[in-house]
Amino acid sequence: MRSALVLVRAVAGLEWMVAEEVTAAGHRVVEVSKRQVVAEGLGRPPRVADDVFVVYGTAPDPGRSRASVMAGVRAALPSAPDVPCAPGSGGAFAVSASVVGVRNFNRYDVEDVVGERIARLIGGTYHSRRHGVVPPEDRAEWRVVLDGKTLWIALRPYAEPLHRRPYRQHTVPGSLHPPVAAAMARLADLAPNHHVLDPFCGAGTLLLEAHHLQPGAYYLGIDRDPAATAAAHSNWTAASGGVERWAAGTQRRGGGVGAGGARGAGVVWGTEDARGVEGVFERVVSNPPWGVRVGAGGVPSAVRRWRRVLQPGGLVVVIVMPEQVRLLGRGWRVLGRYGVAVRGRHPVILVAEPSRS
Repeated sequence: MRSALVLVRAVAGLEWMVAEEVTAAGHRVVEVSKRQVVAEGLGRPPRVADDVFVVYGTAPDPGRSRASVMAGVRAALPSAPDVPCAPGSGGAFAVSASVVGVRNFNRYDVEDVVGERIARLIGGTYHSRRHGVVPPEDRAEWRVVLDGKTLWIALRPYAEPLHRRPYRQHTVPGSLHPPVAAAMARLADLAPNHHVLDPFCGAGTLLLEAHHLQPGAYYLGIDRDPAATAAAHSNWTAASGGVERWAAGTQRRGGGVGAGGARGAGVVWGTEDARGVEGVFERVVSNPPWGVRVGAGGVPSAVRRWRRVLQPGGLVVVIVMPEQVRLLGRGWRVLGRYGVAVRGRHPVILVAEPSRS
């Protein structure tokens, strides 16, 4: 029996990594396209994924005309789909659409056609986004994708988008999108007993994703803004079920990065200037200021410091704007470069090691 198809939505530029994670979990990848991976069946959702939707209807992409959209939607949903208890109460639901290519209609036209079709087939109250009205929070969320080849109609099986992590109680300006942080953690090739530094930790997203991937490593997150480290500490407490880890008495080597030298105990947070950080680390992972919402004046000095604290064979995984790539120029050997698109910006993830020259 064929498993249900699943649309796994991805950050642009990370589709390949989502596909790798799906395959590693034992599921078949059907196709990969811009911002989307189609898979057969899915157990635990990929950490790098932006969101996940279960497919309930498909049809050939209807093309450019508005009239053809109605015919395509009827072909994709000829009868009421067998939807198990969808998230939301009172039958409220909304539809969001992604449309690839030039069309004679907009996303709201697609959303309204699908929303009205679903309401007619299975009932419920459709909440359109056409006029800027925000749908009720407690709702089911349908997704429509016209990718140039196929019209997909799918339903999110969860109450919240996958990228909305439960631990993320607080953010600060420049906070990293969690799936991007998860991707950086995977690129860091973390291992048990690694000592990992984030010298611009912000609200802690990157190290929390790294710890989720590799809980056997020791993590130190610092930021010169006390509000940022307080946010990171609060998020870590939410993620770890109330375990307290603060910078007082932190050991940076020997006993491990952990309060009281507890091995593999989690993440330590401290208020400190990245330009003066001490210690020895196998990995530096970071989202330094881009100079957009947070000033980037101290970043070059901090990057020079990384060469001093990295163990031989150590790696840096950093996300920067294209104009900041030169920070890892002389004295560094770039092993990988991955462009992504996040909130209208196009940063680059770099994986690098100190060069011998």
